[in-house]
Amino acid sequence: MRNWNDLLINRRGAIGLLAGGVIGLATPAGANTPAEDYVTRIADDVMKLANHGEKGPALRGKFAALMNRYINIKAIADYALGPYAKKLPGAKRAEFYDLVSNYAAALFVYYVEDFRGTELEIMSTTKQGKFTVIHSAITGGGGREQVRWRLTPSGGSYRVSDVNIKGVWLTISMKDRFSKVLKASKGDFEPLFAELREAETW
Repeated sequence: MRNWNDLLINRRGAIGLLAGGVIGLATPAGANTPAEDYVTRIADDVMKLANHGEKGPALRGKFAALMNRYINIKAIADYALGPYAKKLPGAKRAEFYDLVSNYAAALFVYYVEDFRGTELEIMSTTKQGKFTVIHSAITGGGGREQVRWRLTPSGGSYRVSDVNIKGVWLTISMKDRFSKVLKASKGDFEPLFAELREAETW
């Protein structure tokens, strides 16, 4: 007759093995964090557009739509204006954000060849205050292009607050350009709007 303690131990052992199996399935080694999963989804969409072979205004429009889905364009646009952000007429804000979205999309179109890949490799993930910075590389087609993503929490998920391509941060590049135009125009926004409307590439 089996000893009750032996049976109890065996049951505990079986439960422990089962729990271990379940836990192992739920959190496999090397599982991505939610921030990394978010960036992977963006990269998948970027690569699909890049690999499609489309060019010109149509491609730019699709990149702009993609950016509006994942990227905090308003925050990037306001940051790029710096001290001039408070001087932007309220009636012009919606148009300005649309123009900035198209202008930022032009960066992706300009480097579209570098986004033609098949896989995103997460190289590192670090916390910088409220930001999560993910260093990644898009690989495929014989190339390997590094891209850095700066994320901020948003509604239980994330939004991209900046992206670095070819060593250039989107926000810093735009702020430098916008500041030069606004300084030259003595704060008149029309020259900046005109430049953004005409800009086809970077």
